[in-house]
Formats: sequence, C-alpha cells, structure tokens
Amino acid sequence: METYESDNGCGTAKRGYASVSIYLVPEAGIDKLSPGQGTKVPSNLNGREAVEIPGDAGTDACTVAVAVGPNARMTASTTLEQTGTNEEACALSREIAEAAEPKLPRGN
Repeated sequence: METYESDNGCGTAKRGYASVSIYLVPEAGIDKLSPGQGTKVPSNLNGREAVEIPGDAGTDACTVAVAVGPNARMTASTTLEQTGTNEEACALSREIAEAAEPKLPRGN
C-alpha cells in the first residue's frame, strides 16, 4: 500500500497531553491509507465512507479518515502522551473529523 502525504493540513501539540493533526489528501482515497501499526476498521461519518485506525502510530494513537470522493480523503489523527488508550485517541480524532466533515465537498 502506498503512502500519500499532503501539505494541506495542520497539526499542534500540547506537551504532556497530546498531538493532533488534520489533513486533506486530494490525490488518494481512504483505500490508499496505510494502517501503520494499527488495523483499519470500516466506519461511516454523516453518510460518508470512513475508516478508523486505532494504534496506527503505536499505543495511545488513532487516525480517522473520511472519504471526500474515490480519490481524496481527510484524516484526523491524535497521539496521546504519557497516558491514554487507543479508544480515547479515537474519540478525539472522531470529534475533530465530525467538526470538519460538514465543510468538505461531496465527491462524485
């Protein structure tokens, strides 16, 4: 599976708590997303195809990817520092994805 990066996004970190990021990847759909150390779990977000990847960057991490079309996606990722679980990281990633999803265009 190929890895696709994007300059269309941002990230931030709060020392001792977490780092979070959100990216738009216009050249690859969620099927091209590598699960890293985690496993892709099919999901749905407001009628859009999505996947959650708990443990993508090891423990205490999660990425939620939302289809913007067959060849584009948005990813929201969280990595918790010190303490936390993959489930807690996924809850934060879902919250970010849910806030951003209404602003995404609908794919064909």
